[in-house]
Amino acid sequence: MDTTIENAGAISGSIIQKIMDNWLDLAIIIAVLILIIVIVSISRRRLRRLLEKKIPDDKILIRKRSLTFNSVVSNLIVIVAFIAAALIIADQLGISVTPLLAGAGVAGMVIGFGAQNLIKDIINGIFILFEQWYQVNDIITVGDISGTVERFNLRTTIIRDIEGTVHYIPNGEIKTLGNRTQLWARAVVEVGVHYDEDTDRVVGILEEIFDEIMEDKKYKKAILERPSILGDGGISKLGDSAILFTMICKVRAGDQWTIGRQLRKRIKEKFDAKSHG
Repeated sequence: MDTTIENAGAISGSIIQKIMDNWLDLAIIIAVLILIIVIVSISRRRLRRLLEKKIPDDKILIRKRSLTFNSVVSNLIVIVAFIAAALIIADQLGISVTPLLAGAGVAGMVIGFGAQNLIKDIINGIFILFEQWYQVNDIITVGDISGTVERFNLRTTIIRDIEGTVHYIPNGEIKTLGNRTQLWARAVVEVGVHYDEDTDRVVGILEEIFDEIMEDKKYKKAILERPSILGDGGISKLGDSAILFTMICKVRAGDQWTIGRQLRKRIKEKFDAKSHG
């Protein structure tokens, strides 16, 4: 045991001595690594702003894919820089990296540091990237978390919810996912009317609202198909105190909430006007 302690002490002393002898080189390596991280971070943010500004809304899918590619590549550059710096520092300290790069050495490191989860995250991240489950700026639901994808890399997906809370989700934990902004979406609106109301009259008023919103230049581009009452004007449900109509409207991805709110507002205003008219 004494021999082992002496060997460990000798190794530690040797490493400390090499740090003292090569402190300038080590400082330069660390400074370069920090500089690379800062440059990549600034470049990623500036490129993101440029892509959002230059790529128009009618090419939203290209914009999202470009933002996702920007996020992934930036992360890979930082990872490669870290690995390169670690190898150079090890060499400066006289630590041989050859055994670590051998098959048994790598396997031992993987098991020893619990890197199985890391590899799982990366593999799942690769599948997500190539199968295009989602892109940066998509609104997704993972488990009980819903929000906008702010960043994506091969290990982690970063989501910001409606309250502004940022969630970091390891890609390996993503099993079931819902994407609310892929290609197109639907605004779904339910309206309850009293049992005494004439249902044909209600349908007629709703159709007027559909015509009006289709003629509104502000919202026309967002609507892909004219709104309609689910079931060809039929009743969705007979509630305890109201008859329920369900309206659906196919819209551009991400516009379903805006169109849904507009439909509710116009329905309220139109029925108020009819009831006082």
